[in-house]
Amino acid sequence: MLGECSKAAPPLPRKTSRTRANMGASSSHFSAASVPDGSLAGKRIVITGGSSGIGLEAAKVFAAKGAKVLLTSRSQPRLDAAAEEVRKATGAADDRVETRPLDLSSFRSVNEFADWYVETHGEKPLHVLLNNAGVMAFPDRRESADGFEMQMATNHLGHFLLTARMLPSLLRTAGSRVVNVSSMAHQWPADADGTGISDADAKDPFRVAAASGGFAAGQYEPWKQYARTKMANLHFTLELNRRLEAAGRAGAAGVTAISAHPGYSATGLQATSGSMGGSVGAAIGNALFAQSAAMGALPLVMASVSPDAAAGQYIGPSGTNNMWGYPSANTPDPRAFRADAAEKLWDASTALTGADWSALDAPPRS
Repeated sequence: MLGECSKAAPPLPRKTSRTRANMGASSSHFSAASVPDGSLAGKRIVITGGSSGIGLEAAKVFAAKGAKVLLTSRSQPRLDAAAEEVRKATGAADDRVETRPLDLSSFRSVNEFADWYVETHGEKPLHVLLNNAGVMAFPDRRESADGFEMQMATNHLGHFLLTARMLPSLLRTAGSRVVNVSSMAHQWPADADGTGISDADAKDPFRVAAASGGFAAGQYEPWKQYARTKMANLHFTLELNRRLEAAGRAGAAGVTAISAHPGYSATGLQATSGSMGGSVGAAIGNALFAQSAAMGALPLVMASVSPDAAAGQYIGPSGTNNMWGYPSANTPDPRAFRADAAEKLWDASTALTGADWSALDAPPRS
């Protein structure tokens, strides 16, 4: 989830054969082999951004272990190709790999997807919602259909609304999980709380941060805004867990929220950043520095299905600077634990998206 070859980002150490695959490895490291064959049979997993990169690689692991996967992205042709790739790689039957278009930057698209899901899946359990889709550091400021800066709309607001819409299905499934994919970049903002809320317009703080990136006209800073969206992912995870616990809907009988990040992995995300030199620059940077998308997907897999993953953890590579290697629990920036910032983010995001969290108030089924 990171394209750190720009001058705005910290420099990367040159990758060696050791960092390429083995940093953080031990005899007990988590890998795809850690998930027993057949252990996910009957499980249903929804993956946003599932047509490429780490989302696609995670889908392959889930399907190989028996899960039913629902892949989403903006492009149906890309989804069709991804579904076929999953089936060929895993031998999964057609009915275990489902697809549906979804544009996380559009609240209308999110609501249409959720309406379709309820209509077609009804009372069926949902075991994992993997909020993986994202965009990174557009060189120019872009606006979503709802009037928000595109990175904040896609990386946070859309997933916030989607999670609220999918929560009833998750709450019907004991031990279900919400996994929010963040990034090492969450450490970069200079804001006191990391999201831009505290230094924006006091009348409507997050609208300013979400609509403009918190910057005056002509001063859009793509990397700073990307970093803010990744801190928002962590604050969302923190506050979702708090509210689940307060409602008595957390843990093995309810829903657990966990964050994950892929370190520096070779995906298509870097190509969206102008500072990466486009697709050519991204390809060169990935070849020199990045671990494979399959390795980058392992933290997502661990957060989604490992019994060792716990509420509120931030799971990522265990090697140098948490950039490469097998996954383990990482330590995020201290601002990720700011309960006041997380609550502000929740309240503002609810107001902006119209998300309905009343499912948290309903008594659990006996």
